[in-house]
Amino acid sequence: MAAGEIDPATSHFRLYVTPVKAGAFAIALNDAKTDADVEALVANLAKAHSKLKAAPACDADVQAFLNADAAHCAALVKNLAVISVDADPVDPIRAIFKPTVSPLIIDLVCERAIGAAKEAADRLIRAGKPAILDVDAFQAEQRAFVQKNNLPGLLSSFTKQPPVEAIEQLIADRPAFVRQLELIEVGDEACVRAVSDYLRTLADISIWGESGLIFEKNLSDWDDDLVGRYEHVSAEVHDIQAGHPATVRGRIVYRRCAQLQPPLDGRVVPGHFVHGSFNALAHGLRLGWHPDYQTLLEPAT
Repeated sequence: MAAGEIDPATSHFRLYVTPVKAGAFAIALNDAKTDADVEALVANLAKAHSKLKAAPACDADVQAFLNADAAHCAALVKNLAVISVDADPVDPIRAIFKPTVSPLIIDLVCERAIGAAKEAADRLIRAGKPAILDVDAFQAEQRAFVQKNNLPGLLSSFTKQPPVEAIEQLIADRPAFVRQLELIEVGDEACVRAVSDYLRTLADISIWGESGLIFEKNLSDWDDDLVGRYEHVSAEVHDIQAGHPATVRGRIVYRRCAQLQPPLDGRVVPGHFVHGSFNALAHGLRLGWHPDYQTLLEPAT
């Protein structure tokens, strides 16, 4: 206000506190609506401040308020509301989405909205701009996110591409599923994709499980189904491609399995999830690509 960047006549200030707290000065700040109210508040605050034996951590801010121009203080306080009514700060956001969003994903939608708002604000701050979001653009992005993921027959991924460093580190560690890929000589590019999909799959399982979208029985049935599909593919390749070298047959089995798109508990899953799940099973040696994988690999640790 002192710099003239904010018009107190058209501005509203909100101090949001959670969990619920109450205090005499907070109540007075919220209730002061006249110049007389503000004068009394400032006088009481100055009196209480002078009696403190030690300066509080917020002393610089308190001093700035007490020393500010009286008109600025009045404009700020009269347009200020102190809000402390929510034990859980996400509850008001849930209430916004509750009428139109499935209960199964409402927390994920709230998490996305909060994270997207923070990321957008951080980008503006890094660019030296005020952290004021474009409301229309933000709402449009959130609506698109809800429309994409609020489908009962779809399990949407909420994970992003893993960092390159994480992928490279896992490849260097050579876990069992990476060694399985080495046995059939899939190449570096295919190995990178396999590791990426494997990491995203583990993250998806964690998020879906915590959100109640899937349960352990779903995953157990899913794994059994994938193993069964693998066995059919492997048997077919063995019959039809018997004249090819073992590495070639292994690559054929791997690629055919990677192209499968079975549902999980009747719901469509992202492509990377199927591929990542096959590699997770390969890591546990429940299946393998090279015909002799069991004798060529040590048990996974």
